[in-house]
Amino acid sequence: MKQIKEYDRDSAVAYARKWALSHNPKYANYEDYGGDCTNYISQCIKVGNIPFDNVGKDVLKKWYWYSDNYRTPTWSAADPFYKYITGNNKKGTDNFGIYARLADYNELEIGDLVQLIHDGKAYHTMIITKVILDGEYLSDYLVCQHTYNLLDYPLSLKQGEKRYIKILGYYNW
Repeated sequence: MKQIKEYDRDSAVAYARKWALSHNPKYANYEDYGGDCTNYISQCIKVGNIPFDNVGKDVLKKWYWYSDNYRTPTWSAADPFYKYITGNNKKGTDNFGIYARLADYNELEIGDLVQLIHDGKAYHTMIITKVILDGEYLSDYLVCQHTYNLLDYPLSLKQGEKRYIKILGYYNW
């Protein structure tokens, strides 16, 4: 039986902070094509030790970026990304790649994701970069994002309906 491998939350967050206010020139910038937020988030979680997934049956069941012309919609579009990461792996399957699930607000950690949704579809993706506690109580989270770039911005100030995603790790062969 496959074992789940660890997601490197610290590396994902370090990358998020490094590139929050600019763009890594190794990747295309999709700011002019509907937004760069999910492309940026995919880069973050890739640096967090999540390998490319070339195994799925169709392009929406894979996740990779080799070039602007050789990438999946799941890498750079918010709703396909959500469907991929939450539907890709279930315990006991033979799938490969990221393993994530929907989460409650109070169970998020650094490296987990938040999406803004409208009519049930994701249109924006952010990464948790800090958990803010007031004593032992959760007070807020800080997030980084692209498509108007923000570094360590309070999640409580983000408008709109939110969806929370916990990254549990990944499966490898």
